[in-house]
Amino acid sequence: MSQENSQPGAMSRRNVLQGIGILSLSALTASFFPAIKAQAQEMNRSGFVETSAFLVSRAVNPVLAQRYYPSLIKNASIKNGADFASQLAALTQYINSNHFAHMDDFIASTKPDDAHFITATRIVSAWYTGVVGDDENMELIAYADAMMYLPTKGVLVIPTYGLGPDTWGSKPVSPPSNKGSNV
Repeated sequence: MSQENSQPGAMSRRNVLQGIGILSLSALTASFFPAIKAQAQEMNRSGFVETSAFLVSRAVNPVLAQRYYPSLIKNASIKNGADFASQLAALTQYINSNHFAHMDDFIASTKPDDAHFITATRIVSAWYTGVVGDDENMELIAYADAMMYLPTKGVLVIPTYGLGPDTWGSKPVSPPSNKGSNV
């Protein structure tokens, strides 16, 4: 037994290093909580959960909403520099001011190239596929909890594997258009 450990109340170097590590980790963790809390408050103020529930015609998981919301914000800014928060605010205001009873009423009142329709499509797509974005900017948020599996829940098992080599290969390349050609 070393002399360092035999004295009652004595601190070893190991105990000091462990204490420093714990304090550092707690300080680092505490610095994240205000950001997470602020992000949740922003999402609640934005009406994302309520708007999402209207768009998918069912209640949405608030925990998943806290993952979808920042991902949609990040993806919109990466894709085209857009501000998803303002797009969501405009969509929410449009839905509320028109007093739509159902998503079908919203669809009937907008055109596919309308900004409200595009924002709604991004939100619905995220909830149903569990993915935000596309190509190299794709971010998986939910797999088994993606809404596309709800119709067969309890009947079919959610697939957790590919069907073989190259099953998840690249998207097919679109053939070049023949515009302007004499063929």
